[in-house]
Amino acid sequence: MTTPTLSSVTLKTLENYRNAATQAVVAYRLGGKRLVRMVNGALQNSVYPRTAKLAPRATQRLDNVRGSVSEAIVKGVDQVAQRTEQAIEISSAKAAEQLFKFADYAAKVDNPAVANGLQTAARLSLPGAKVALVISSKLAQGAGALADAAGATPVRSSAGKATLSAKRRAAPVARKAHATPKTSAARATRISKRATA
Repeated sequence: MTTPTLSSVTLKTLENYRNAATQAVVAYRLGGKRLVRMVNGALQNSVYPRTAKLAPRATQRLDNVRGSVSEAIVKGVDQVAQRTEQAIEISSAKAAEQLFKFADYAAKVDNPAVANGLQTAARLSLPGAKVALVISSKLAQGAGALADAAGATPVRSSAGKATLSAKRRAAPVARKAHATPKTSAARATRISKRATA
Protein backbone atom coordinates (compact mmCIF):
# COMPACT_ATOMS: atom_id res chain seq x y z
CA MET A 1 0.00 0.00 0.00
CA THR A 2 1.43 3.38 -0.98
CA THR A 3 1.42 6.33 1.38
CA PRO A 4 -0.94 9.03 0.09
CA THR A 5 0.78 12.27 -0.88
CA LEU A 6 -0.66 15.72 -0.42
CA SER A 7 -1.03 16.13 -4.18
CA SER A 8 -2.91 12.82 -4.62
CA VAL A 9 -5.28 13.61 -1.73
CA THR A 10 -5.84 17.12 -3.10
CA LEU A 11 -6.57 15.74 -6.59
CA LYS A 12 -9.14 13.32 -5.14
CA THR A 13 -10.73 16.21 -3.22
CA LEU A 14 -10.89 18.32 -6.40
CA GLU A 15 -12.51 15.42 -8.24
CA ASN A 16 -15.11 14.99 -5.47
CA TYR A 17 -15.99 18.69 -5.62
CA ARG A 18 -16.24 18.52 -9.42
CA ASN A 19 -18.55 15.52 -9.16
CA ALA A 20 -20.67 17.23 -6.50
CA ALA A 21 -20.98 20.41 -8.57
CA THR A 22 -21.84 18.45 -11.73
CA GLN A 23 -24.48 16.41 -9.91
CA ALA A 24 -25.97 19.59 -8.42
CA VAL A 25 -26.27 21.06 -11.93
CA VAL A 26 -27.98 17.87 -13.13
CA ALA A 27 -30.41 18.09 -10.21
CA TYR A 28 -31.08 21.76 -11.03
CA ARG A 29 -31.75 20.97 -14.70
CA LEU A 30 -34.03 18.01 -14.01
CA GLY A 31 -35.78 19.71 -11.09
CA GLY A 32 -36.47 22.85 -13.12
CA LYS A 33 -37.93 20.84 -15.98
CA ARG A 34 -40.00 18.74 -13.59
CA LEU A 35 -41.42 21.90 -11.98
CA VAL A 36 -42.40 23.28 -15.41
CA ARG A 37 -44.11 19.98 -16.27
CA MET A 38 -46.00 19.99 -12.95
CA VAL A 39 -47.24 23.57 -13.43
CA ASN A 40 -48.24 22.82 -17.04
CA GLY A 41 -50.04 19.65 -15.98
CA ALA A 42 -51.93 21.46 -13.22
CA LEU A 43 -53.02 24.21 -15.60
CA GLN A 44 -54.05 21.84 -18.38
CA ASN A 45 -55.83 19.33 -16.15
CA SER A 46 -57.42 21.54 -13.48
CA VAL A 47 -57.62 25.17 -14.54
CA TYR A 48 -58.16 25.24 -18.31
CA PRO A 49 -61.11 22.82 -18.40
CA ARG A 50 -63.01 25.14 -16.03
CA THR A 51 -62.04 28.41 -17.70
CA ALA A 52 -62.71 27.03 -21.19
CA LYS A 53 -66.42 26.77 -20.33
CA LEU A 54 -66.59 30.45 -19.36
CA ALA A 55 -64.06 32.06 -21.76
CA PRO A 56 -62.79 29.68 -24.46
CA ARG A 57 -60.86 32.32 -26.42
CA ALA A 58 -59.10 33.70 -23.36
CA THR A 59 -58.24 30.16 -22.27
CA GLN A 60 -56.77 29.43 -25.69
CA ARG A 61 -54.65 32.58 -25.55
CA LEU A 62 -53.48 31.75 -22.03
CA ASP A 63 -52.57 28.24 -23.17
CA ASN A 64 -50.52 29.66 -26.06
CA VAL A 65 -48.74 32.09 -23.72
CA ARG A 66 -48.13 29.29 -21.22
CA GLY A 67 -46.55 27.17 -23.95
CA SER A 68 -44.22 30.00 -24.99
CA VAL A 69 -43.26 30.81 -21.39
CA SER A 70 -42.66 27.13 -20.59
CA GLU A 71 -40.45 26.78 -23.65
CA ALA A 72 -38.44 29.88 -22.68
CA ILE A 73 -38.01 28.65 -19.10
CA VAL A 74 -36.83 25.20 -20.21
CA LYS A 75 -34.42 26.77 -22.71
CA GLY A 76 -33.10 29.10 -19.97
CA VAL A 77 -32.63 26.22 -17.53
CA ASP A 78 -30.72 24.27 -20.19
CA GLN A 79 -28.49 27.25 -21.04
CA VAL A 80 -27.66 27.99 -17.40
CA ALA A 81 -26.91 24.31 -16.73
CA GLN A 82 -24.76 23.99 -19.85
CA ARG A 83 -22.70 27.10 -19.06
CA THR A 84 -22.29 26.02 -15.45
CA GLU A 85 -21.11 22.55 -16.51
CA GLN A 86 -18.56 24.15 -18.86
CA ALA A 87 -17.33 26.42 -16.05
CA ILE A 88 -17.01 23.42 -13.71
CA GLU A 89 -15.00 21.45 -16.27
CA ILE A 90 -12.67 24.35 -17.10
CA SER A 91 -12.03 25.34 -13.46
CA SER A 92 -11.53 21.71 -12.40
CA ALA A 93 -9.01 21.07 -15.17
CA LYS A 94 -7.16 24.32 -14.40
CA ALA A 95 -7.01 23.56 -10.66
CA ALA A 96 -5.61 20.08 -11.35
CA GLU A 97 -3.09 21.56 -13.80
CA GLN A 98 -1.95 24.16 -11.22
CA LEU A 99 -1.51 21.42 -8.63
CA PHE A 100 0.57 19.44 -11.11
CA LYS A 101 2.74 22.48 -11.87
CA PHE A 102 3.34 23.11 -8.16
CA ALA A 103 4.26 19.45 -7.57
CA ASP A 104 6.63 19.65 -10.54
CA TYR A 105 8.17 22.82 -9.13
CA ALA A 106 8.59 21.20 -5.70
CA ALA A 107 10.28 18.17 -7.28
CA LYS A 108 12.86 20.36 -9.03
CA VAL A 109 13.98 22.26 -5.93
CA ASP A 110 17.72 21.67 -5.43
CA ASN A 111 18.17 23.55 -2.17
CA PRO A 112 18.00 20.96 0.68
CA ALA A 113 16.60 23.46 3.17
CA VAL A 114 13.80 24.54 0.83
CA ALA A 115 13.09 20.94 -0.21
CA ASN A 116 12.90 19.81 3.42
CA GLY A 117 10.69 22.80 4.24
CA LEU A 118 8.31 21.95 1.41
CA GLN A 119 8.19 18.32 2.46
CA THR A 120 7.54 19.28 6.10
CA ALA A 121 4.77 21.67 5.03
CA ALA A 122 3.21 18.89 2.94
CA ARG A 123 3.42 16.44 5.86
CA LEU A 124 1.80 18.95 8.22
CA SER A 125 -0.94 19.75 5.67
CA LEU A 126 -1.77 16.11 4.92
CA PRO A 127 -4.09 15.47 7.94
CA GLY A 128 -6.16 18.56 7.08
CA ALA A 129 -6.23 17.51 3.43
CA LYS A 130 -7.51 14.05 4.45
CA VAL A 131 -10.33 15.66 6.46
CA ALA A 132 -11.19 17.82 3.43
CA LEU A 133 -11.23 14.64 1.31
CA VAL A 134 -13.73 12.95 3.66
CA ILE A 135 -15.95 16.05 3.65
CA SER A 136 -15.80 16.31 -0.14
CA SER A 137 -16.70 12.60 -0.43
CA LYS A 138 -19.80 13.13 1.71
CA LEU A 139 -20.71 16.23 -0.30
CA ALA A 140 -20.36 14.29 -3.56
CA GLN A 141 -22.55 11.48 -2.17
CA GLY A 142 -25.20 14.00 -1.09
CA ALA A 143 -25.18 15.70 -4.49
CA GLY A 144 -25.42 12.28 -6.15
CA ALA A 145 -28.43 11.40 -3.99
CA LEU A 146 -30.04 14.74 -4.90
CA ALA A 147 -29.49 14.10 -8.60
CA ASP A 148 -30.86 10.56 -8.23
CA ALA A 149 -33.96 11.94 -6.52
CA ALA A 150 -34.41 14.28 -9.49
CA GLY A 151 -34.23 11.25 -11.82
CA ALA A 152 -30.66 11.55 -13.09
CA THR A 153 -28.68 8.90 -14.87
CA PRO A 154 -24.99 8.53 -13.98
CA VAL A 155 -23.02 11.59 -15.12
CA ARG A 156 -19.88 11.20 -17.21
CA SER A 157 -17.82 14.32 -17.79
CA SER A 158 -14.65 15.11 -19.68
CA ALA A 159 -13.34 16.98 -16.63
CA GLY A 160 -12.89 13.61 -14.92
CA LYS A 161 -10.51 12.64 -17.72
CA ALA A 162 -8.58 15.87 -17.23
CA THR A 163 -8.31 15.24 -13.49
CA LEU A 164 -7.27 11.63 -14.08
CA SER A 165 -4.65 12.79 -16.59
CA ALA A 166 -3.31 15.30 -14.08
CA LYS A 167 -3.24 12.55 -11.43
CA ARG A 168 -1.18 10.30 -13.69
CA ARG A 169 1.28 13.11 -14.39
CA ALA A 170 1.44 14.15 -10.73
CA ALA A 171 2.22 10.65 -9.40
CA PRO A 172 5.81 10.42 -10.69
CA VAL A 173 6.41 14.05 -9.77
CA ALA A 174 5.14 13.37 -6.24
CA ARG A 175 7.47 10.36 -5.94
CA LYS A 176 10.35 12.48 -7.23
CA ALA A 177 9.46 15.28 -4.81
CA HIS A 178 9.41 12.76 -1.97
CA ALA A 179 12.96 11.68 -2.89
CA THR A 180 14.30 15.20 -3.53
CA PRO A 181 15.50 16.05 0.01
CA LYS A 182 17.65 12.89 0.10
CA THR A 183 19.01 13.57 -3.38
CA SER A 184 19.63 17.22 -2.57
CA ALA A 185 21.35 16.29 0.70
CA ALA A 186 23.55 13.75 -1.08
CA ARG A 187 24.41 16.32 -3.77
CA ALA A 188 25.25 18.91 -1.08
CA THR A 189 27.51 16.37 0.69
CA ARG A 190 29.36 15.59 -2.56
CA ILE A 191 29.86 19.30 -3.27
CA SER A 192 31.17 19.97 0.23
CA LYS A 193 33.58 16.99 -0.03
CA ARG A 194 34.90 18.36 -3.32
CA ALA A 195 35.29 21.80 -1.78
CA THR A 196 37.32 20.48 1.18
CA ALA A 197 39.46 18.12 -0.95
